[in-house]
Amino acid sequence: MQNQGDNIINQEQFLALMEMNKTLMKENKKLREESASLQLQVVHLTEKYNKLARMVFGSKHERFEGLNNPHQLGLALGLDEILPSETTPQTELIEYTRTKKADAEKPVRSALPADLPRVVIEIQPEEDTTGMKCIGYEITEQLEMTPSKFFVKQYKRAKYARLNGQGVSIGKLPELALPKAIAGSSVVAHILISKYIDHLPLYRQQAQYMRIGLKVNDATMGTWVEGGITLLSILHERIVSILLTSGYIQLDETTIQVLSSEKKGKTHRGYFWASHSPQKKLAVFYYDKSRASTFPDGFLKDYQGFLQTDGYSVYEHFGKVRGITLLACLAHARRKFIDALGDNKELASHFIESIQVLYKLEQDLRDARATDEIILKHRKEIAVPILNTLHQWLKDNLIKVTPTSLTGKAISYALNRWDKMMVYTTDARLQIDNNLVENQIRPVALGRKNFMFCGSHQSAERTAIMYTLFACCKLNNVNPHDWLNDILVKLPSRKANNIDDLLPHNWLAPIKSTNATV
Repeated sequence: MQNQGDNIINQEQFLALMEMNKTLMKENKKLREESASLQLQVVHLTEKYNKLARMVFGSKHERFEGLNNPHQLGLALGLDEILPSETTPQTELIEYTRTKKADAEKPVRSALPADLPRVVIEIQPEEDTTGMKCIGYEITEQLEMTPSKFFVKQYKRAKYARLNGQGVSIGKLPELALPKAIAGSSVVAHILISKYIDHLPLYRQQAQYMRIGLKVNDATMGTWVEGGITLLSILHERIVSILLTSGYIQLDETTIQVLSSEKKGKTHRGYFWASHSPQKKLAVFYYDKSRASTFPDGFLKDYQGFLQTDGYSVYEHFGKVRGITLLACLAHARRKFIDALGDNKELASHFIESIQVLYKLEQDLRDARATDEIILKHRKEIAVPILNTLHQWLKDNLIKVTPTSLTGKAISYALNRWDKMMVYTTDARLQIDNNLVENQIRPVALGRKNFMFCGSHQSAERTAIMYTLFACCKLNNVNPHDWLNDILVKLPSRKANNIDDLLPHNWLAPIKSTNATV
Protein backbone atom coordinates (compact mmCIF):
# COMPACT_ATOMS: atom_id res chain seq x y z
CA MET A 1 0.00 0.00 0.00
CA GLN A 2 2.91 2.28 0.83
CA ASN A 3 4.41 1.75 -2.59
CA GLN A 4 1.05 2.52 -4.23
CA GLY A 5 0.73 5.76 -2.21
CA ASP A 6 4.23 6.74 -3.15
CA ASN A 7 3.34 6.16 -6.79
CA ILE A 8 0.27 8.41 -6.45
CA ILE A 9 2.34 11.20 -4.84
CA ASN A 10 4.98 10.90 -7.52
CA GLN A 11 2.35 11.14 -10.24
CA GLU A 12 0.85 14.29 -8.68
CA GLN A 13 4.30 15.82 -8.41
CA PHE A 14 5.00 14.90 -12.02
CA LEU A 15 1.82 16.62 -13.22
CA ALA A 16 2.65 19.69 -11.15
CA LEU A 17 6.13 19.76 -12.58
CA MET A 18 4.70 19.47 -16.08
CA GLU A 19 2.44 22.46 -15.49
CA MET A 20 5.35 24.40 -14.00
CA ASN A 21 7.47 23.49 -17.02
CA LYS A 22 4.78 24.76 -19.39
CA THR A 23 4.55 28.01 -17.46
CA LEU A 24 8.32 28.43 -17.48
CA MET A 25 8.45 27.72 -21.21
CA LYS A 26 5.81 30.41 -21.85
CA GLU A 27 7.69 32.89 -19.68
CA ASN A 28 10.93 31.96 -21.42
CA LYS A 29 9.36 32.54 -24.85
CA LYS A 30 7.96 35.87 -23.71
CA LEU A 31 11.37 36.94 -22.36
CA ARG A 32 13.07 35.90 -25.60
CA GLU A 33 10.57 37.97 -27.59
CA GLU A 34 11.10 40.95 -25.29
CA SER A 35 14.86 40.50 -25.58
CA ALA A 36 14.67 40.40 -29.38
CA SER A 37 12.46 43.48 -29.37
CA LEU A 38 14.89 45.33 -27.10
CA GLN A 39 17.83 44.30 -29.26
CA LEU A 40 15.99 45.63 -32.31
CA GLN A 41 15.32 48.90 -30.48
CA VAL A 42 19.01 49.13 -29.62
CA VAL A 43 19.89 48.67 -33.29
CA HIS A 44 17.40 51.33 -34.38
CA LEU A 45 18.49 53.77 -31.66
CA THR A 46 22.14 53.18 -32.56
CA GLU A 47 21.35 53.89 -36.21
CA LYS A 48 19.53 57.09 -35.25
CA TYR A 49 22.39 58.14 -32.98
CA ASN A 50 24.97 57.54 -35.71
CA LYS A 51 22.88 59.49 -38.22
CA LEU A 52 22.37 62.36 -35.77
CA ALA A 53 26.07 62.39 -34.91
CA ARG A 54 26.94 62.67 -38.61
CA MET A 55 24.46 65.51 -39.02
CA VAL A 56 25.79 67.43 -36.01
CA PHE A 57 29.51 66.65 -36.10
CA GLY A 58 30.12 65.31 -39.59
CA SER A 59 30.91 67.03 -42.86
CA LYS A 60 28.01 68.96 -44.40
CA HIS A 61 28.72 67.84 -47.97
CA GLU A 62 28.04 64.44 -49.49
CA ARG A 63 31.57 63.68 -50.63
CA PHE A 64 32.66 60.11 -49.97
CA GLU A 65 36.44 59.67 -49.87
CA GLY A 66 36.50 56.10 -51.11
CA LEU A 67 37.09 56.29 -54.84
CA ASN A 68 40.74 55.18 -54.62
CA ASN A 69 40.05 52.31 -52.26
CA PRO A 70 42.27 49.36 -53.35
CA HIS A 71 39.43 46.95 -52.51
CA GLN A 72 37.01 48.66 -54.86
CA LEU A 73 35.79 46.73 -57.88
CA GLY A 74 37.93 47.20 -60.97
CA LEU A 75 35.59 48.88 -63.43
CA ALA A 76 38.14 49.49 -66.23
CA LEU A 77 36.41 52.55 -67.63
CA GLY A 78 39.25 53.74 -69.81
CA LEU A 79 38.04 57.34 -69.71
CA ASP A 80 41.50 58.71 -70.43
CA GLU A 81 41.61 56.87 -73.74
CA ILE A 82 38.00 57.50 -74.79
CA LEU A 83 37.09 61.08 -73.95
CA PRO A 84 40.14 63.01 -75.22
CA SER A 85 40.05 61.32 -78.62
CA GLU A 86 36.43 62.27 -79.27
CA THR A 87 35.90 65.57 -77.50
CA THR A 88 37.75 68.84 -77.30
CA PRO A 89 39.21 70.32 -75.23
CA GLN A 90 40.91 67.35 -73.58
CA THR A 91 40.31 66.66 -69.90
CA GLU A 92 42.30 64.92 -67.25
CA LEU A 93 41.22 62.71 -64.37
CA ILE A 94 40.78 64.97 -61.36
CA GLU A 95 41.44 63.71 -57.83
CA TYR A 96 39.13 65.38 -55.32
CA THR A 97 41.44 65.98 -52.38
CA ARG A 98 41.46 68.67 -49.75
CA THR A 99 44.33 71.17 -50.03
CA LYS A 100 46.35 71.76 -46.86
CA LYS A 101 46.76 75.33 -45.72
CA ALA A 102 50.54 75.06 -45.99
CA ASP A 103 50.26 74.09 -49.66
CA ALA A 104 47.70 76.75 -50.57
CA GLU A 105 48.82 79.67 -52.66
CA LYS A 106 49.04 83.10 -51.12
CA PRO A 107 45.87 85.13 -51.68
CA VAL A 108 45.95 87.64 -54.51
CA ARG A 109 43.99 90.89 -54.22
CA SER A 110 41.22 91.06 -56.82
CA ALA A 111 41.12 94.08 -59.11
CA LEU A 112 38.24 96.48 -58.43
CA PRO A 113 35.63 96.69 -61.24
CA ALA A 114 36.68 99.11 -63.96
CA ASP A 115 33.18 100.57 -64.35
CA LEU A 116 33.04 101.89 -60.78
CA PRO A 117 33.41 105.69 -60.65
CA ARG A 118 36.82 106.86 -59.41
CA VAL A 119 37.51 109.79 -57.12
CA VAL A 120 41.14 110.61 -57.93
CA ILE A 121 43.26 112.09 -55.16
CA GLU A 122 46.63 113.17 -56.47
CA ILE A 123 49.46 113.26 -53.92
CA GLN A 124 52.71 115.12 -54.65
CA PRO A 125 56.03 114.39 -52.89
CA GLU A 126 56.72 116.47 -49.82
CA GLU A 127 60.06 117.71 -51.22
CA ASP A 128 60.37 120.49 -53.77
CA THR A 129 59.96 118.98 -57.27
CA THR A 130 60.89 122.10 -59.24
CA GLY A 131 62.89 121.08 -62.29
CA MET A 132 62.10 117.37 -61.84
CA LYS A 133 60.43 115.30 -64.59
CA CYS A 134 57.29 113.27 -63.71
CA ILE A 135 57.87 109.70 -64.86
CA GLY A 136 54.50 108.23 -63.87
CA TYR A 137 52.23 107.44 -60.94
CA GLU A 138 52.03 104.71 -58.32
CA ILE A 139 48.35 103.75 -58.09
CA THR A 140 46.76 102.52 -54.87
CA GLU A 141 43.02 101.81 -54.89
CA GLN A 142 40.62 101.35 -51.97
CA LEU A 143 36.93 100.57 -52.16
CA GLU A 144 34.74 103.19 -50.47
CA MET A 145 31.00 103.73 -50.24
CA THR A 146 28.33 106.16 -49.10
CA PRO A 147 25.09 105.03 -47.42
CA SER A 148 22.07 104.57 -49.65
CA LYS A 149 20.60 107.87 -50.67
CA PHE A 150 17.11 108.59 -51.91
CA PHE A 151 16.28 111.23 -54.47
CA VAL A 152 13.00 112.52 -55.83
CA LYS A 153 12.18 112.17 -59.51
CA GLN A 154 9.92 115.09 -60.30
CA TYR A 155 7.83 114.99 -63.47
CA LYS A 156 7.25 118.62 -64.43
CA ARG A 157 4.67 118.63 -67.21
CA ALA A 158 4.15 121.83 -69.10
CA LYS A 159 0.56 123.03 -69.57
CA TYR A 160 -0.55 125.20 -72.48
CA ALA A 161 -3.86 126.91 -73.12
CA ARG A 162 -4.99 126.19 -76.64
CA LEU A 163 -6.02 129.04 -78.89
CA ASN A 164 -9.62 130.06 -79.14
CA GLY A 165 -10.46 128.42 -75.80
CA GLN A 166 -10.04 124.85 -77.09
CA GLY A 167 -8.89 123.52 -73.74
CA VAL A 168 -5.45 122.72 -72.24
CA SER A 169 -2.50 120.81 -73.69
CA ILE A 170 -0.30 119.04 -71.12
CA GLY A 171 2.68 116.74 -71.35
CA LYS A 172 1.79 113.05 -71.05
CA LEU A 173 2.90 111.32 -67.86
CA PRO A 174 4.73 108.05 -68.61
CA GLU A 175 3.12 104.84 -67.39
CA LEU A 176 4.40 104.10 -63.90
CA ALA A 177 4.94 100.80 -62.10
CA LEU A 178 2.76 101.94 -59.19
CA PRO A 179 0.76 104.94 -60.47
CA LYS A 180 -0.85 105.80 -57.11
CA ALA A 181 2.27 105.33 -54.98
CA ILE A 182 5.11 107.71 -54.20
CA ALA A 183 7.60 104.84 -54.63
CA GLY A 184 9.33 104.75 -58.01
CA SER A 185 10.45 101.61 -59.80
CA SER A 186 13.98 101.69 -58.32
CA VAL A 187 12.60 101.81 -54.77
CA VAL A 188 10.21 98.92 -55.44
CA ALA A 189 13.06 96.94 -57.01
CA HIS A 190 15.31 97.56 -54.00
CA ILE A 191 12.63 96.49 -51.52
CA LEU A 192 11.81 93.29 -53.45
CA ILE A 193 15.47 92.32 -53.82
CA SER A 194 16.18 93.04 -50.16
CA LYS A 195 13.20 90.93 -49.10
CA TYR A 196 13.41 87.96 -51.45
CA ILE A 197 17.14 87.69 -52.23
CA ASP A 198 18.79 89.20 -49.15
CA HIS A 199 15.94 87.87 -46.94
CA LEU A 200 15.49 91.14 -45.04
CA PRO A 201 11.99 91.38 -43.55
CA LEU A 202 10.21 94.68 -44.16
CA TYR A 203 10.64 95.85 -40.56
CA ARG A 204 14.42 95.61 -40.94
CA GLN A 205 14.28 97.59 -44.16
CA GLN A 206 12.18 100.20 -42.39
CA ALA A 207 14.90 100.52 -39.76
CA GLN A 208 17.49 101.05 -42.51
CA TYR A 209 15.37 103.80 -44.07
CA MET A 210 14.93 105.47 -40.69
CA ARG A 211 18.71 105.78 -40.34
CA ILE A 212 18.86 107.88 -43.50
CA GLY A 213 15.91 110.03 -42.52
CA LEU A 214 12.96 108.42 -44.31
CA LYS A 215 9.99 107.05 -42.38
CA VAL A 216 7.78 104.49 -44.13
CA ASN A 217 5.07 102.66 -42.20
CA ASP A 218 4.26 98.94 -42.44
CA ALA A 219 1.07 99.25 -44.48
CA THR A 220 2.65 101.54 -47.07
CA MET A 221 5.68 99.33 -47.67
CA GLY A 222 3.47 96.24 -47.78
CA THR A 223 1.29 97.94 -50.43
CA TRP A 224 4.38 98.67 -52.53
CA VAL A 225 5.45 95.03 -52.34
CA GLU A 226 1.99 93.73 -53.23
CA GLY A 227 1.60 96.16 -56.11
CA GLY A 228 5.02 95.36 -57.55
CA ILE A 229 4.46 91.62 -57.43
CA THR A 230 0.99 91.94 -58.95
CA LEU A 231 2.59 93.73 -61.90
CA LEU A 232 5.29 91.05 -62.21
CA SER A 233 2.92 88.09 -61.94
CA ILE A 234 2.33 88.06 -65.72
CA LEU A 235 6.03 87.21 -66.20
CA HIS A 236 5.65 84.31 -63.76
CA GLU A 237 2.78 82.84 -65.74
CA ARG A 238 4.67 83.21 -69.01
CA ILE A 239 7.69 81.39 -67.56
CA VAL A 240 5.38 78.58 -66.42
CA SER A 241 3.98 78.15 -69.92
CA ILE A 242 7.49 77.96 -71.41
CA LEU A 243 8.73 75.50 -68.79
CA LEU A 244 5.80 73.15 -69.38
CA THR A 245 6.79 72.84 -73.05
CA SER A 246 10.42 72.00 -72.28
CA GLY A 247 9.98 68.20 -72.39
CA TYR A 248 12.10 67.63 -69.27
CA ILE A 249 11.20 68.90 -65.78
CA GLN A 250 12.68 68.24 -62.35
CA LEU A 251 10.25 68.60 -59.43
CA ASP A 252 10.69 68.94 -55.67
CA GLU A 253 8.97 70.54 -52.70
CA THR A 254 9.90 72.22 -49.41
CA THR A 255 8.01 73.52 -46.39
CA ILE A 256 7.07 77.07 -45.41
CA GLN A 257 5.21 78.15 -42.28
CA VAL A 258 2.23 80.45 -42.89
CA LEU A 259 0.24 82.38 -40.30
CA SER A 260 -3.19 80.85 -39.96
CA SER A 261 -6.26 83.10 -40.00
CA GLU A 262 -8.29 80.28 -38.47
CA LYS A 263 -6.12 79.83 -35.36
CA LYS A 264 -4.77 83.06 -33.91
CA GLY A 265 -1.05 82.87 -33.18
CA LYS A 266 -0.69 79.51 -34.92
CA THR A 267 1.02 78.69 -38.19
CA HIS A 268 0.08 76.36 -41.00
CA ARG A 269 2.67 74.21 -42.74
CA GLY A 270 2.43 74.95 -46.43
CA TYR A 271 4.67 73.90 -49.32
CA PHE A 272 6.62 75.57 -52.07
CA TRP A 273 6.65 73.30 -55.12
CA ALA A 274 9.73 73.95 -57.24
CA SER A 275 10.15 72.84 -60.86
CA HIS A 276 13.24 73.27 -62.99
CA SER A 277 14.05 72.91 -66.68
CA PRO A 278 17.79 72.25 -67.19
CA GLN A 279 17.56 72.91 -70.95
CA LYS A 280 15.55 76.15 -70.77
CA LYS A 281 17.40 77.37 -67.64
CA LEU A 282 14.10 78.20 -65.98
CA ALA A 283 12.76 77.54 -62.49
CA VAL A 284 9.19 77.94 -61.24
CA PHE A 285 7.83 78.11 -57.70
CA TYR A 286 4.22 77.64 -56.68
CA TYR A 287 2.72 77.70 -53.20
CA ASP A 288 0.15 75.15 -52.08
CA LYS A 289 -1.40 74.56 -48.68
CA SER A 290 -0.63 70.83 -48.69
CA ARG A 291 1.87 68.24 -49.86
CA ALA A 292 -0.82 66.07 -51.41
CA SER A 293 -0.91 65.21 -55.11
CA THR A 294 -3.46 67.97 -55.80
CA PHE A 295 -0.87 70.52 -56.96
CA PRO A 296 1.35 68.32 -59.17
CA ASP A 297 -1.75 66.72 -60.70
CA GLY A 298 -3.08 70.13 -61.73
CA PHE A 299 0.29 71.61 -62.67
CA LEU A 300 1.22 68.68 -64.93
CA LYS A 301 -2.22 67.86 -66.34
CA ASP A 302 -1.20 68.78 -69.90
CA TYR A 303 2.53 68.10 -69.60
CA GLN A 304 4.28 65.67 -71.94
CA GLY A 305 7.89 64.55 -71.48
CA PHE A 306 10.35 63.45 -68.80
CA LEU A 307 9.65 64.11 -65.11
CA GLN A 308 12.44 63.64 -62.57
CA THR A 309 11.60 63.47 -58.85
CA ASP A 310 12.73 62.08 -55.54
CA GLY A 311 11.11 59.04 -53.92
CA TYR A 312 8.02 60.82 -52.59
CA SER A 313 5.01 58.58 -53.18
CA VAL A 314 2.72 61.23 -54.77
CA TYR A 315 4.95 61.21 -57.84
CA GLU A 316 4.71 57.47 -58.43
CA HIS A 317 1.47 57.53 -60.40
CA PHE A 318 3.03 59.85 -63.00
CA GLY A 319 4.97 56.83 -64.21
CA LYS A 320 1.64 55.42 -65.41
CA VAL A 321 0.39 58.64 -67.02
CA ARG A 322 0.47 58.53 -70.79
CA GLY A 323 3.02 60.89 -72.25
CA ILE A 324 5.09 61.23 -69.05
CA THR A 325 8.28 59.24 -68.43
CA LEU A 326 9.24 59.23 -64.75
CA LEU A 327 12.89 59.40 -63.70
CA ALA A 328 14.27 58.67 -60.24
CA CYS A 329 17.27 60.31 -58.59
CA LEU A 330 20.53 58.42 -57.96
CA ALA A 331 21.57 60.99 -55.35
CA HIS A 332 18.65 59.98 -53.11
CA ALA A 333 19.58 56.30 -53.39
CA ARG A 334 23.19 57.18 -52.61
CA ARG A 335 22.15 59.14 -49.51
CA LYS A 336 20.38 56.06 -48.15
CA PHE A 337 23.67 54.18 -48.31
CA ILE A 338 25.52 57.14 -46.77
CA ASP A 339 23.15 56.77 -43.79
CA ALA A 340 23.86 53.01 -43.75
CA LEU A 341 27.65 53.35 -43.41
CA GLY A 342 27.41 52.90 -39.65
CA ASP A 343 25.23 49.82 -40.07
CA ASN A 344 27.18 47.88 -42.71
CA LYS A 345 30.20 49.78 -43.96
CA GLU A 346 31.32 47.11 -46.43
CA LEU A 347 28.06 46.92 -48.37
CA ALA A 348 27.33 50.65 -48.16
CA SER A 349 30.84 51.57 -49.31
CA HIS A 350 30.60 49.24 -52.31
CA PHE A 351 27.42 50.91 -53.54
CA ILE A 352 28.69 54.44 -52.91
CA GLU A 353 32.00 53.83 -54.68
CA SER A 354 30.25 52.33 -57.70
CA ILE A 355 27.85 55.28 -57.95
CA GLN A 356 30.75 57.69 -57.53
CA VAL A 357 32.34 56.30 -60.70
CA LEU A 358 29.13 57.21 -62.57
CA TYR A 359 29.29 60.75 -61.18
CA LYS A 360 32.93 61.00 -62.25
CA LEU A 361 31.92 60.00 -65.77
CA GLU A 362 29.25 62.73 -65.84
CA GLN A 363 31.75 65.30 -64.58
CA ASP A 364 34.29 64.34 -67.24
CA LEU A 365 31.65 64.64 -69.96
CA ARG A 366 30.67 68.10 -68.72
CA ASP A 367 34.29 69.23 -68.50
CA ALA A 368 34.90 68.00 -72.05
CA ARG A 369 31.74 69.79 -73.27
CA ALA A 370 30.76 66.56 -74.93
CA THR A 371 28.01 66.55 -77.55
CA ASP A 372 24.70 64.78 -76.93
CA GLU A 373 25.82 61.96 -79.22
CA ILE A 374 29.04 61.37 -77.25
CA ILE A 375 27.24 61.64 -73.89
CA LEU A 376 24.72 59.00 -74.92
CA LYS A 377 27.44 56.74 -76.34
CA HIS A 378 29.51 56.77 -73.13
CA ARG A 379 26.50 56.29 -70.92
CA LYS A 380 25.50 53.19 -72.88
CA GLU A 381 29.04 51.79 -73.07
CA ILE A 382 30.20 52.65 -69.53
CA ALA A 383 27.32 53.59 -67.22
CA VAL A 384 24.81 50.89 -68.27
CA PRO A 385 27.17 47.91 -67.62
CA ILE A 386 28.04 49.36 -64.19
CA LEU A 387 24.39 49.84 -63.33
CA ASN A 388 23.45 46.34 -64.52
CA THR A 389 26.21 44.79 -62.38
CA LEU A 390 25.17 46.89 -59.40
CA HIS A 391 21.52 45.91 -59.87
CA GLN A 392 22.40 42.22 -59.62
CA TRP A 393 24.61 42.94 -56.61
CA LEU A 394 21.66 44.61 -54.85
CA LYS A 395 19.40 41.63 -55.49
CA ASP A 396 22.06 39.20 -54.25
CA ASN A 397 22.59 41.12 -51.01
CA LEU A 398 18.95 41.89 -50.24
CA ILE A 399 18.49 38.47 -48.61
CA LYS A 400 21.69 38.88 -46.56
CA VAL A 401 20.57 41.88 -44.52
CA THR A 402 17.78 42.59 -42.08
CA PRO A 403 14.93 44.30 -43.96
CA THR A 404 14.40 46.85 -41.18
CA SER A 405 18.08 47.80 -40.94
CA LEU A 406 19.39 50.93 -42.63
CA THR A 407 21.24 48.78 -45.16
CA GLY A 408 18.13 46.73 -45.87
CA LYS A 409 16.06 49.88 -46.34
CA ALA A 410 18.70 51.39 -48.61
CA ILE A 411 18.81 48.29 -50.82
CA SER A 412 15.01 48.09 -51.00
CA TYR A 413 14.78 51.79 -51.86
CA ALA A 414 17.23 51.40 -54.73
CA LEU A 415 15.66 48.20 -56.09
CA ASN A 416 12.13 49.64 -56.04
CA ARG A 417 13.25 52.58 -58.18
CA TRP A 418 15.96 50.94 -60.27
CA ASP A 419 14.20 51.03 -63.63
CA LYS A 420 13.46 54.73 -63.17
CA MET A 421 17.06 55.44 -62.15
CA MET A 422 18.25 53.82 -65.39
CA VAL A 423 16.20 56.15 -67.59
CA TYR A 424 18.84 58.91 -67.60
CA THR A 425 21.10 56.66 -69.72
CA THR A 426 18.57 56.74 -72.59
CA ASP A 427 18.67 60.48 -73.34
CA ALA A 428 21.65 62.85 -73.26
CA ARG A 429 19.49 65.74 -72.00
CA LEU A 430 18.69 63.98 -68.74
CA GLN A 431 20.53 64.44 -65.46
CA ILE A 432 21.80 61.65 -63.22
CA ASP A 433 20.01 63.16 -60.21
CA ASN A 434 17.56 65.82 -59.04
CA ASN A 435 20.21 68.04 -57.43
CA LEU A 436 19.70 70.97 -59.82
CA VAL A 437 16.15 71.56 -58.62
CA GLU A 438 17.23 71.05 -55.01
CA ASN A 439 19.73 73.87 -55.54
CA GLN A 440 16.83 76.14 -56.50
CA ILE A 441 15.05 75.66 -53.16
CA ARG A 442 18.07 76.56 -51.03
CA PRO A 443 17.08 80.25 -50.85
CA VAL A 444 13.80 79.14 -49.27
CA ALA A 445 15.75 77.64 -46.36
CA LEU A 446 17.67 80.90 -45.94
CA GLY A 447 14.40 82.82 -45.98
CA ARG A 448 12.89 80.58 -43.30
CA LYS A 449 15.79 81.43 -40.98
CA ASN A 450 15.19 85.15 -41.42
CA PHE A 451 11.47 85.82 -41.73
CA MET A 452 10.42 82.39 -40.33
CA PHE A 453 6.91 82.49 -41.83
CA CYS A 454 4.68 84.15 -44.41
CA GLY A 455 1.93 86.39 -43.08
CA SER A 456 -0.84 84.75 -45.10
CA HIS A 457 -1.48 82.27 -47.89
CA GLN A 458 -1.64 85.21 -50.34
CA SER A 459 1.76 86.39 -49.09
CA ALA A 460 3.17 82.90 -49.67
CA GLU A 461 1.83 82.96 -53.24
CA ARG A 462 3.51 86.31 -53.87
CA THR A 463 6.73 84.96 -52.39
CA ALA A 464 6.61 82.06 -54.87
CA ILE A 465 6.36 84.54 -57.76
CA MET A 466 9.47 86.43 -56.66
CA TYR A 467 11.42 83.23 -55.97
CA THR A 468 10.59 82.19 -59.55
CA LEU A 469 11.81 85.41 -61.13
CA PHE A 470 14.99 85.68 -59.08
CA ALA A 471 15.83 81.99 -59.58
CA CYS A 472 15.59 82.52 -63.34
CA CYS A 473 17.90 85.55 -63.04
CA LYS A 474 20.45 83.43 -61.20
CA LEU A 475 20.24 80.57 -63.69
CA ASN A 476 20.91 82.96 -66.56
CA ASN A 477 23.61 85.08 -64.84
CA VAL A 478 21.41 88.17 -64.88
CA ASN A 479 21.95 90.92 -62.32
CA PRO A 480 18.54 90.99 -60.57
CA HIS A 481 18.79 94.65 -59.60
CA ASP A 482 19.57 95.82 -63.15
CA TRP A 483 16.87 93.54 -64.59
CA LEU A 484 14.13 94.55 -62.15
CA ASN A 485 14.96 98.25 -62.43
CA ASP A 486 14.63 98.03 -66.21
CA ILE A 487 11.50 95.92 -66.57
CA LEU A 488 9.50 97.79 -63.90
CA VAL A 489 9.82 100.81 -66.19
CA LYS A 490 8.95 98.92 -69.39
CA LEU A 491 6.31 96.43 -68.21
CA PRO A 492 3.40 98.84 -67.49
CA SER A 493 3.22 99.84 -71.16
CA ARG A 494 3.49 96.28 -72.55
CA LYS A 495 0.67 94.04 -73.70
CA ALA A 496 0.47 90.48 -72.39
CA ASN A 497 1.54 89.02 -75.74
CA ASN A 498 4.65 91.23 -75.95
CA ILE A 499 6.68 90.47 -72.84
CA ASP A 500 9.06 87.67 -73.85
CA ASP A 501 12.03 90.03 -74.21
CA LEU A 502 11.55 91.04 -70.56
CA LEU A 503 11.96 87.49 -69.23
CA PRO A 504 15.31 86.93 -67.48
CA HIS A 505 16.60 84.39 -70.01
CA ASN A 506 15.83 86.76 -72.94
CA TRP A 507 16.62 90.10 -71.34
CA LEU A 508 19.50 92.22 -72.63
CA ALA A 509 20.97 94.69 -70.15
CA PRO A 510 20.87 98.34 -71.26
CA ILE A 511 24.26 99.81 -72.18
CA LYS A 512 25.73 101.77 -69.28
CA SER A 513 28.02 104.76 -69.27
CA THR A 514 31.61 103.81 -68.42
CA ASN A 515 33.01 107.13 -67.20
CA ALA A 516 35.87 106.06 -64.98
CA THR A 517 36.80 109.26 -63.15
CA VAL A 518 34.74 111.63 -61.06
